[in-house]
Amino acid sequence: MKILALSNLYPPNAVGGYEILCFEVMCSLAAKGHTVVVLTSSYGDKQADYANQQVLRSLTLLATNGNIYQPFTPSAEDRDAINKHNVELLNQVLAEQDPDLVFVWNLHFYDVSLLTALERSGRRLVYLLTDNWLIAFYNGNFIAQYFSHEVYGRPPGLTALLRRIKRTFAGALTTIPPLRGSAIFASHFMQQLYHDAGFRFTESTIIHHGVTAPLAAPMPFADRSRLLYEGKLRLLFAGRVVEIKGCHTIIEALPQIIKGLPMLQVELSIVGDDRDQPYLAQLRNRIQELGLTSAVTFAPAVPETDLFQLFQTHDLYLFPSLYEPFSLTLIHALQAGIPTVASTVGGNPEIITNGITGMLFGKGLASQLAAQTIRLAQDHPLRTRVATQARQYASTFTFSRMIGQVETHLETIRQKAAQ
Repeated sequence: MKILALSNLYPPNAVGGYEILCFEVMCSLAAKGHTVVVLTSSYGDKQADYANQQVLRSLTLLATNGNIYQPFTPSAEDRDAINKHNVELLNQVLAEQDPDLVFVWNLHFYDVSLLTALERSGRRLVYLLTDNWLIAFYNGNFIAQYFSHEVYGRPPGLTALLRRIKRTFAGALTTIPPLRGSAIFASHFMQQLYHDAGFRFTESTIIHHGVTAPLAAPMPFADRSRLLYEGKLRLLFAGRVVEIKGCHTIIEALPQIIKGLPMLQVELSIVGDDRDQPYLAQLRNRIQELGLTSAVTFAPAVPETDLFQLFQTHDLYLFPSLYEPFSLTLIHALQAGIPTVASTVGGNPEIITNGITGMLFGKGLASQLAAQTIRLAQDHPLRTRVATQARQYASTFTFSRMIGQVETHLETIRQKAAQ
């Protein structure tokens, strides 16, 4: 089958897990003998060729070059020129490649006109939806209100978020057209969110994402029946250092954790992409205000291949996201056997069962995060049991299982179209 994948970014240019997942899926489908063509943007300027893939880095993002987090404020003429270029290029590639189906990934930082062109092309479309980018294209008010009230929980944020969405998706539609094609959702949570936003697809399915376990662990699994170092508790946050990942909740919980564990020296490692400098500055200021400077260290993000080792060198993993469709990093953590405390948002409860494969706490509730962390630190049998059961459960979230289900779904769509 010939597949055209459409994405905003593609490795080696990447910001988050969405484009990395796109790359991994396309590599696997290409290895299975499918013809894979990827149409993506030139953003990031890095170039790379991949076996059995044709990567076309020709589209243009509506984003500030060099820092995707900075506001993008082109003139109306420049914006229109970019959108026209992207639509013309998409139509040209569709005509030249004549794919059996178009596999649509994250199109954030493009304009809705690109989706309109896809719909008008008459091609078979498959959307893989792991976050809310498509809602933002067609129903910005819904997602703005959702984030304001459900994610951030503060009405004042609505105005700023609406302004940002209107700026990014100028001209986005207010009514949602019926979308042809199939939607693959990463979680039940994400499927429900799209339903609540008013989306209806020709068909939809849920395929939980999976991760690739190392063929051989680069180091032994840590013994979770005891702490790694006597008299010390090593806590870890690993992820993008941005507000939505909730790192500030850990900072607010840290004084209570330290107070509740007077016999232990509590240390927190914050490991991740720190390009959101305003948020990072807020964190550092709060750390200083609470007198936690000596207890918190920052380190840059590590590649996925180094996550296992990172997890083995810490006692507990804290995952306080305010919004999380379905986290691959969380699966990596469970697979590595590190006892984990996660928020109850999004797809997290589809991965963690409280007290069995990890511990859960209410989003943004620092006191609950502290209580669950203290409990795991003090209860050695619970910590050991959770770590063991997490490894067993995470073993079902394999990348090979996911790829098999995706391939079967794509083949089914192609066969239906041929009938």
